[in-house]
Amino acid sequence: MEKRKALVLGATGLIGREVVNMLIAHDQYERVTVLVRRKLDITHPKLIQVTADFDRLEQNSEAFRVDDVFSCLGTTIKTAKTKENFKKVDHGYTIKAAELAAGQGTSNFLTVSAIGADSKSMFFYNKVKGMVEDDLKKLSFKAVHVFQPSLLLGDRSEFRRGEKFAESFSTKLPFLFTGPLRKYRPISGRQVASRMVEKALQNKKGYFVHRSDELQNGG
Repeated sequence: MEKRKALVLGATGLIGREVVNMLIAHDQYERVTVLVRRKLDITHPKLIQVTADFDRLEQNSEAFRVDDVFSCLGTTIKTAKTKENFKKVDHGYTIKAAELAAGQGTSNFLTVSAIGADSKSMFFYNKVKGMVEDDLKKLSFKAVHVFQPSLLLGDRSEFRRGEKFAESFSTKLPFLFTGPLRKYRPISGRQVASRMVEKALQNKKGYFVHRSDELQNGG
């Protein structure tokens, strides 16, 4: 079976870290490149770390000449400080990366969105995520996979009060996340990462949206 090459963006985040670890351990991937502001504290023969200026991603266009691009970029309003900065990271960086990947002939573009993403939403966070999804439909890839997790569980480098509360809440009262509320059940970053790698290797054609509850059920 032909070996694959991958590029990971957002490799220092909860999902991105897991994606990198899974890719370098996977027999089907021979090279894994990460574009980072600060280098990861891991080394591996397959791993290539490139320090990048995300405001000038085009300077690293050659890095996008891979089979699969995993975009795990994302921030919060608290970290970004302003809505403009949040949109620049979550929408601007993601779409710029997608454009560069399409230009280099990447087959699969896989990105982390969020449950409730909708470009017409009255909620800014959901609206920006929805704009990303809409704009990805305009680009030419063999396949685009959009992952819409609910609140994420796992150890982050930054503290997120809402996610920690949800983790405690869901552990103590799991029966509340049933029926129509099942899609809001928190999901681990590792589980999302595992599904991303799995979908990249399925060799499908088209535009796919994977909801949180489907990801937890193996969909």
